Amino acid sequence: MKTLVTIADAGLRGMFWQEPVLSKLLSFSEVDFIPINERFTSDHLANRIGEYDACITSWGSPFFTPEVLARAEKLKFIGHGAGSVASIVSEDVFSASIAVTSANRVLAHSTAECAIGLMFAGAWNFAGYSARLKLGQWSGNNRETVLGVTRRVIGLVGFGEISRQVIRMLQPFSAQILLSSSYCTQKEADALGVELCGLNELFERSDIVSLHNTWTPRTQGMIGEEQLQRLRDGALFVNTARGPIVKETALLEELRKGRILAAFDVYDQEPLPVDHELLTLPNVLCLPHIGGFHGLLKRGLCDFIVDELHRFSTGGELLGRVSLDHYHRLTPR
Repeated sequence: MKTLVTIADAGLRGMFWQEPVLSKLLSFSEVDFIPINERFTSDHLANRIGEYDACITSWGSPFFTPEVLARAEKLKFIGHGAGSVASIVSEDVFSASIAVTSANRVLAHSTAECAIGLMFAGAWNFAGYSARLKLGQWSGNNRETVLGVTRRVIGLVGFGEISRQVIRMLQPFSAQILLSSSYCTQKEADALGVELCGLNELFERSDIVSLHNTWTPRTQGMIGEEQLQRLRDGALFVNTARGPIVKETALLEELRKGRILAAFDVYDQEPLPVDHELLTLPNVLCLPHIGGFHGLLKRGLCDFIVDELHRFSTGGELLGRVSLDHYHRLTPR
């Protein structure tokens, strides 16, 4: 077997390809890397791909154009050491005899942990209390309360690997979990211990709403005035999915009222402008899209792909395999 690694960024190469990971890959495959920090385009990939059985990609890797696929005569495996494969392949790849897999489930664990962190930070108003303390203001111990997470009704919008991880992480807190998704069956919901419900009902009943849908043309702007106005006073809205899923005008209008809390890691425009109104609202906690930053997990992305390639080479089942149906539901970037 011969594998091409199309990761040129020096930082990613250093992070992903520590000696144990490289040694593991070399134990069952020849390996070539593209040059570090040199521009490597789809044309370059087309010129080289013909001799390889497998290709490992990540952020910044070139796209598999029709010309690349036409020249990939030996290629049987594409492993993406990142999340969505929509940035490297089109649906044309599923017409070829090429297995496509990604480390999305590894990144999903990181994003789920971030979402849980934002739930706690928002529900406990950590940012607000910290800001007050820095101004010399102590808490009113006998009078003040916070939303908290334990035994609250938590609504999750969207069902995928991140939602599954969030549900698992919430288990110790005796929360009632609602789920709105057309992709979760009643049997799956029962097994996970969650209650399926409609989107509007979820917003009405939840103390905390956490958004986990992928961003597609179908989901763009799916959360608007109709849903946000249904949130009860003091509820928390969390978004670690994608900003454009929420109509920003409606979101700002509701947040200006000060009756709900919010915690965001994603936005309509990224990077978020320093003068954006969200950064001025005292009831909003903003992070700079760090959901995938868990160090151990991020460093393990290509380790997961190497294990996937080994499973593939020995006839095993791919844990992160991407099907055509799954591809159609992916966030494009």
